[in-house]
Amino acid sequence: MNKLLQIFFIIAFSIFLIGCSLKNTSQVTPHNENQDLGKQLKDNNVYCYKYKKIMNYASNYIEKEFDEGYFLKNDIVGAKAQLFLVESSSPTVFAKNINTANNSYNSNYELAKKSNCDLSEFSISPLVKLKNRIKILEEKKDKK
Repeated sequence: MNKLLQIFFIIAFSIFLIGCSLKNTSQVTPHNENQDLGKQLKDNNVYCYKYKKIMNYASNYIEKEFDEGYFLKNDIVGAKAQLFLVESSSPTVFAKNINTANNSYNSNYELAKKSNCDLSEFSISPLVKLKNRIKILEEKKDKK
């Protein structure tokens, strides 16, 4: 029993010494708020650029797919049907791709909004643009 007590005290003492030796030895540097603010603004501009770039790509992808598939052929009914499938989250490949691009657009829009980016050029979402184009094409068709 005496040996167990000695081992216990040796282990406890060594743990105590190890704990005491782990002091924070890093030096504290003076904090300059102006540098941090400038860096934060620079980082914010970089992030805003990235968000806008992704949003432009997603928006252009959606418009390009509908242009090539429906608008160049003046297929208003097909465009409306496909837009319905997209809004219904259909499992078709076309709808999945458009929804993925739209989700990417929306998530980056929210991130850009939180970062106080200038979103004046993104006032209308890509799907709303498509709906507006379909309305314009329908009005042109009705006038003929």
